[in-house]
Amino acid sequence: MLKLNLGCGFNKRQNFINVDIFEGCQPDECVDLTAGTWPWADSSADEVVLEYSLEQMGESKKDLFFVIRELYRVCAPEAKVSLKVAHPHHDRFTMNPQCVHPLGPQFMSLLSVSNNLNQIAQGQSDSCLGMMWGVNFKLGPVRFIVGAQFEEAVRVGKISEDEVRHLIHSQRNICETIEMEMTVVKSVEGA
Repeated sequence: MLKLNLGCGFNKRQNFINVDIFEGCQPDECVDLTAGTWPWADSSADEVVLEYSLEQMGESKKDLFFVIRELYRVCAPEAKVSLKVAHPHHDRFTMNPQCVHPLGPQFMSLLSVSNNLNQIAQGQSDSCLGMMWGVNFKLGPVRFIVGAQFEEAVRVGKISEDEVRHLIHSQRNICETIEMEMTVVKSVEGA
């Protein structure tokens, strides 16, 4: 099985195929992941890492749709997908013109068919992307990485973790990174 590090930049991983569009970072494979079918077989990857890359892939929602569909196609059932994205309310995202897709757990949960069915049952089926796009990911652990000054303030008791969570949603430059893990949900062939 394959392990893919997509949009690797200069951050290569051992025992992974390191993939990037930029030849200058010397990836194992130079591929534009927004254009054309990816060069890996259906259900061939059991682990995929995207670190600070998914939010930069392509220029449009159509590009993001294509990338998510291809990601799902190449992943095996139960494959692990690890994401790190720049928080859309942080300068790391807003000051980088390559960051075009504001991503977070709310968006990723829309890629779950079971969540989509729950939305339909509750009469809130306006964004059933998993069903619409033909993908199914189960969102696992999510971690919000805040700036060092906020980590220190929590550590010394100046502010609570709940207060930091509130600040993340109400102010800019609190959370730098969102880490998310997803599992690919597919029926196992022959089962």
